Amino acid sequence: MTSKIILISDITDFDLIPKSIINQDNTKIFSFNLDVHKKLQLEKIEHDLADNILNKNERLQIFDKSLEFRSWYSNLSSNDLELEGVNLLKILDKHELHSLLMPLLIKFVTIKKIIDKEKPIKIICSSLLSKMIQPLIKNMNIETQFIQNNLQTTLLWDNISINFNFAKIPLSLTVSKNNFLKIKKYGELFVGSFSNFWLNRKNYKKSIVLLEFNTALFSKLLLNLKNYNGNIILVNQRRSAIWNKKAIDAVKQSNSKILNYDKFLSKDEKLRVPILVEEYSKKLDNFWKNSELFETLFQIENISFWNVIKDIIIKSYNEKLHSFILSILATKSLFLNMDIQCIVSLSESGETEKTFLEYNKNKIPFILLEHGFHENNVEPFVFHHEEYRNFSDKTAVWGNLKKKYLIDQFNMEPSRIIVSGSPRHDDYFESITETKKTNEITVLLAPNPITEYSGFVNTELELKFEETIRQIFSILKQFRNINPIVKLHASQLPHNIKIKSLINKIDSTIPIIQSFSIIEAINDSDIVIVITPENFGTSTMLLESMILRKPTMNIILDDEIRQTNHVIEQAVLTVSNNQDLEKNIRKILFDEKFQYDIKENADNFIAKFLDFRGNASEELAKILKSF
Repeated sequence: MTSKIILISDITDFDLIPKSIINQDNTKIFSFNLDVHKKLQLEKIEHDLADNILNKNERLQIFDKSLEFRSWYSNLSSNDLELEGVNLLKILDKHELHSLLMPLLIKFVTIKKIIDKEKPIKIICSSLLSKMIQPLIKNMNIETQFIQNNLQTTLLWDNISINFNFAKIPLSLTVSKNNFLKIKKYGELFVGSFSNFWLNRKNYKKSIVLLEFNTALFSKLLLNLKNYNGNIILVNQRRSAIWNKKAIDAVKQSNSKILNYDKFLSKDEKLRVPILVEEYSKKLDNFWKNSELFETLFQIENISFWNVIKDIIIKSYNEKLHSFILSILATKSLFLNMDIQCIVSLSESGETEKTFLEYNKNKIPFILLEHGFHENNVEPFVFHHEEYRNFSDKTAVWGNLKKKYLIDQFNMEPSRIIVSGSPRHDDYFESITETKKTNEITVLLAPNPITEYSGFVNTELELKFEETIRQIFSILKQFRNINPIVKLHASQLPHNIKIKSLINKIDSTIPIIQSFSIIEAINDSDIVIVITPENFGTSTMLLESMILRKPTMNIILDDEIRQTNHVIEQAVLTVSNNQDLEKNIRKILFDEKFQYDIKENADNFIAKFLDFRGNASEELAKILKSF
């Protein structure tokens, strides 16, 4: 039995917990992340990694449980919280909820295991963990000492990073979501004042609706829809439909129309919004009072964690209520004032998409377009395609391989599956250029950030990630005329910031790009090296490098390499970080016969994996026009 345990959840805890407590005898210390581990190591304080408490199967079980919680509202009687037939509880972004639940559930179960194993008489930690510990030690004779830490738990998209280039210098600005939406609103109004971008409710026509499309990536699709005898309607409540010059040109040249809620709704509809917000705010307040229901609903290992998430869940719904109601009214108005033939989306989990799905109720064809590179010939597929399990309408996929997979694994009716190719990659096929022989070799390093989505993030994985990056640059420095460039993933994940900081420490002269065109970044390089931290992950950068005929290496931070088709067919040089990195990097840099073979293998793989290569936009546009 351990007399006392100290749980250090965040680096800020270390400065708050008195050193006299940390240095007490008969005390066991557990660190919960890499920063804490490094600090304790630096101070030469003995500690255990809390990350090591849970094994792979336990983490998978927590992941499955989190998927259940994503639909927590399904069995609740919530007619009072429906507006125009849409349940307000269902609209919250599934991935945003999952990004909150996974790290909290992992930490919750980890602490439970620590308490079960150590059987302490006293637990010392900051207030960040107090809500977790209280239900875990209920009816136990364990003393607690909670030290105040004012750090707040936030949702994934509470703060938005805006990445842009100024004269090829990458810059980043982080703003709150509310400020981001204000910037988006006024930016659109300014740009829109010079063009006829807004959808007019008086212009009743048959219409195709595209939800949350990055118009710069799908410019070819928009241009192929230009001659449609009706409206092409863009609904973009997250990224603006006119966010850069290419996007503006795509919208303008295709004559697409943007659904601007404020401009589309009538005066009477807009007057309803604050009245409805007040009405449903009271209903929500009453709804949350049933604490017994939620304590029963949110349980893992027979212990409720409702108090852990209650405040942030309630806060999130309260803050989003206005946008939920506005979105529902705008969706209803769109359905009433336009002859919608079909709706196309890249996801079924976002708030815009869920509003349309809930309002539509399968009346109008809703098409889910595949948008990421995931192979399906090996287990586990638990982390990808969960949307297909419950999606009840049509889906457009990149090739017949995916169609077969959906039929075999999900018993999906063949008539529901459209093989369209990948419209977003048409530009890639048009941009293929042969590498010019020069004395300098440009290496594009694309490290995928570690996510908390799967629940497999831990201190050892982050250490392995850092060591691998250090090793790569150390190897590259051995050779003359090597020009490394880093392309960060275009996501909001906090690990991106750590990667950038690490590379700047290694060599501040190494260019780091994030918002730069992926096509240009790959075409400007000779070799692409991708780092894949999680075994199940498959970066779309791999596919895009293969399309653009660049010899590509994928370093997986796992002993086991999943035998997906692109691995089996050697379309990419796939290695574990435990293999001889120097030997493999030397091989892909300098072995011309190997480079030729890997490009040929990649061509063959792409030919089987992607249908309608280079003209997928034309194919999908033809299909959409037929509805």
